[in-house]
Amino acid sequence: MSKQKFIKSNILSKVFKKLSDRLKRRGEVTALDIDQRMLRIVHVTMSRGISRVRRIELIPLPKDEIELKDPIATGKWIGKKLKEIRLTPGVVVMAARRGECILKEYQLPLLKDIGEMASMVRVRTVRDLPFPESSASIDFTVTKKPTKKEIKALKAESSTINNNVDAKANIVVSAIKNETLNFYKKMVESAGFNLAGLGLRPMASFRVLKTCAPNIIKDAVALVSVRRHEVDVDILIDGRLVFSRELSANININDHLETDKQKNLTEISKEIFRCLHSYEGSGSYQKLSHQFIAGGTGMEEELCKNLYSLSDEKWELMPLPEGLQLPKNNSNNTSRALTSLGLALGFVDQGGLAVNFLSPKRPAIKRNEGRIKWLFGISLFIAGSLMLFSIQNRLKSTAQLTLTKLSPQYSSLKKEERTNKIIIRTGNAVNAWSKESKDWLGHFAFLSSILPSSDKVYLKKLGSRRAGPNGVVSFQLQAQDSSTLHIVEKRLRERGYIFNAVPQTPGSDRHGYSFSASFELIIPETFKLDIKQYLNTNTPPARIEDDIHANGLSIIDQVKGSTDG
Repeated sequence: MSKQKFIKSNILSKVFKKLSDRLKRRGEVTALDIDQRMLRIVHVTMSRGISRVRRIELIPLPKDEIELKDPIATGKWIGKKLKEIRLTPGVVVMAARRGECILKEYQLPLLKDIGEMASMVRVRTVRDLPFPESSASIDFTVTKKPTKKEIKALKAESSTINNNVDAKANIVVSAIKNETLNFYKKMVESAGFNLAGLGLRPMASFRVLKTCAPNIIKDAVALVSVRRHEVDVDILIDGRLVFSRELSANININDHLETDKQKNLTEISKEIFRCLHSYEGSGSYQKLSHQFIAGGTGMEEELCKNLYSLSDEKWELMPLPEGLQLPKNNSNNTSRALTSLGLALGFVDQGGLAVNFLSPKRPAIKRNEGRIKWLFGISLFIAGSLMLFSIQNRLKSTAQLTLTKLSPQYSSLKKEERTNKIIIRTGNAVNAWSKESKDWLGHFAFLSSILPSSDKVYLKKLGSRRAGPNGVVSFQLQAQDSSTLHIVEKRLRERGYIFNAVPQTPGSDRHGYSFSASFELIIPETFKLDIKQYLNTNTPPARIEDDIHANGLSIIDQVKGSTDG
């Protein structure tokens, strides 16, 4: 029993540990930046809107041990080194080099819907791509939006020239091949992690500049990022990336070869100035206010002096970030991993990476409105049918429950009905006869007043029924002779009854009446029953001899007022 409790507690502790680790890693990101000489690792956390740099690690690449063009081998080496420094990334981001992408700036109307904006950007970008759109990942960022003042001025201008002029926004568009994207994904997967974002080095440099020198971000700034085998030249104006170039370099030379080192620096300086001259010829040219050199090769100061001697312009080293919690006694590593730092900070920002090739802003899908309405109608029909079926089932179950409750009472009433069946049937017949009534009793009395006396005719059958709006009285007479039946037929027609000719059937019965006839009288709607008028139609029959009033037996002297007692 104790062993089972121990196993359950161990499982629960593991589950809680995994949940706590996931919650902790929700605001964590690890930025990886690798080149021919160095692997740069920056681990940043975000808590309550405050970014904090937890770790900055620089790991030199071994000579002739790995091939950077092989993503699987490089990824395995990265995973091995991360285990050695005891760092388990929760979220991993990387940045593509400037030479691996196409970078363009456009001025396009600003739309509220990001999907429509992406569609417009793609239509404009496809013209300048050297490879098909289907084999590329395209993303963009809005670097400058038109102000309200500019929008009002354009509206006023449009009204004067009778032409609609939209306010334009500055948009930086970047595209890489899917092969490059898959290269970085394979590298991170081989290291044992999942790639959460793939940014761009110039954008990462711009993000770290906002942290290192926030006061000059609105000015025209030149930022030169130096590595042993490549140099990036980026121009930023008013927070916009307007120019970016990548230069090949070879600063990895021995220190004792001073002449070679100076010659190499001079060549790099000339290439940098060529880039700056190209920038001067661009449409977005603005005189530079600040020039910064960033990197960790150890030759940044000498490069600053060399550039100053060639141009008489002041070049400065990139300052360290301000207002950011950095690891203690790690300033040298920070200056050598500024691009990785900008990449990590950009990912934990509220809007995420400015350019993310892994999840780019995609165009809005064109929907078939007719098909949507058709599907919506079908969905409503199905939902209505299901609702009706559910209501029907509910009512059916309720009725079934009520029937089940009333079944015993019904059975008991059924038993009582058997005992009173004759009474019920008679009552039903009386009710039906009453509902169909055309004052049957009145007609029966009326017929008895106009028929001859019983010594001439007697009634054998009598019935009544409804025939549409009229009533029908049917009866059969047995008469002494045919003349009596003719008299009856004549009287009935005179009184207003409607009937067909009545055939007479001769045939004596046991009472001596020789003729019979059947009548079916149709009662008109306006038929008046006046029995008093026909009271004297028949003479009363002679009294029989044994009547108490016969032969004067009923003659009693009655004197008014004379009574005995």
